[in-house]
Amino acid sequence: MKKIALFLLVVFCLGLTGCSKDAEVNAFITENHAVIDEMVKKIDANPSEDGVDEAQKAFDAKKAGLKAKWDAIKDARGAQVSSDVQKKLNDSVTADMKMLTDVQMKHSQKLATDGDAMNKFVKLVQAYSEIIKP
Repeated sequence: MKKIALFLLVVFCLGLTGCSKDAEVNAFITENHAVIDEMVKKIDANPSEDGVDEAQKAFDAKKAGLKAKWDAIKDARGAQVSSDVQKKLNDSVTADMKMLTDVQMKHSQKLATDGDAMNKFVKLVQAYSEIIKP
């Protein structure tokens, strides 16, 4: 009887370990930051409608993969994701959104006066936000 109980305990623990989504969360964090960083660099390099268009192209190229990674982890909680990784995810997404806000503030005058740049930037941020919504 003790052997069966021990065996079931080991199988249960292995099952919990197998359900961990920490690696998937970390992969999302890495890709998400890379996408946001690329978008910000394109706008910083050319704070105009053309720069926003380049940022949109960069986002569009990674959008499907980013969404797939988010969809795989967005409902993971409790035993599936360690509290440290959950905090890291929250902090990372917050920091990445701040990067977008900061680039908008930094170039707000230029974006506002260059054709449709500000409207395109707002749509880009909305499209990104749609991916990471709960």
